[in-house]
Amino acid sequence: MIKKIEHLDYFVVKTLSHLEKWKYPKLKIEKDDTNVFLGSGNAANVANLFTEKFNGISLNVSNYKRFFEKVVKKDFASINIVNASGGKDGVNMAYFLSQKGFFPNLITCNKNAPAKKFLKEENVFVFPSFAEPPTYNVSTYSSMVYWLFRENIKVIKNFIKKLKIPDLRKYKYIFFLASDKYNTIAKITSTKALETLEGIGANGDGFSNGGGHGMLTQPNKNRLIFCLNQEYDLSPRENIYQLELDSYLGLLLSTYYVIGKNQTDKDTENIFKNYLERAKKLGWQFNKIW
Repeated sequence: MIKKIEHLDYFVVKTLSHLEKWKYPKLKIEKDDTNVFLGSGNAANVANLFTEKFNGISLNVSNYKRFFEKVVKKDFASINIVNASGGKDGVNMAYFLSQKGFFPNLITCNKNAPAKKFLKEENVFVFPSFAEPPTYNVSTYSSMVYWLFRENIKVIKNFIKKLKIPDLRKYKYIFFLASDKYNTIAKITSTKALETLEGIGANGDGFSNGGGHGMLTQPNKNRLIFCLNQEYDLSPRENIYQLELDSYLGLLLSTYYVIGKNQTDKDTENIFKNYLERAKKLGWQFNKIW
């Protein structure tokens, strides 16, 4: 039995109290179609948000090697590894790219990132955050998202205060359905639900790809469609929960808050147990877990 650990909603509130106070790194990326951003897990989704801001392409841990092995032109405007811990898959990415003759940036929240040993010191950019349990990554990626879009924190705080919290445990599956603009947020939040809530399956996408095609065709009384700036009236039989806020960070943290309010101490125990077992089997490098 681990010590009592606060749930996601606690870290959402704590993060919102820090974002405007923190000092951010002087990372300069020009808007260019040949920027490349890569990451693993939700870092890969955050990498996609960097492309929203700076253009280019985003890659994940499953496809980045094939891309760089097959690419013909190598004069990229920038290559950027997004990795909060600067460890785990970030180490392999940094090593692989350095062996290929590239000089990527590391966008991280760890000043002692293990991946640094393969990179130039001037290419490591450390974003502010505070210590969190494994997989939470509330302050880490929120720090990056806030830096990208500089959205109104006061509006987000007020929105979260007024949220009506659904009972997610009534369902066995949650589909996070976003307006197309926010499809990446739907993918981030579905991953967070899978990481956090025992016994609940999840997926997420934008409406055009996720709502308009076959993903929601079959009726499912055990499914909740968690809508992010997107109405869904194609099936009146569905269970719907609606969030409306025109903000990347706002939708992200509001959804994390809802998930946290449904989180149990048993969920948290599972996170620690499974994370440590997985880290050992995969040989992940990191300096400190919690």
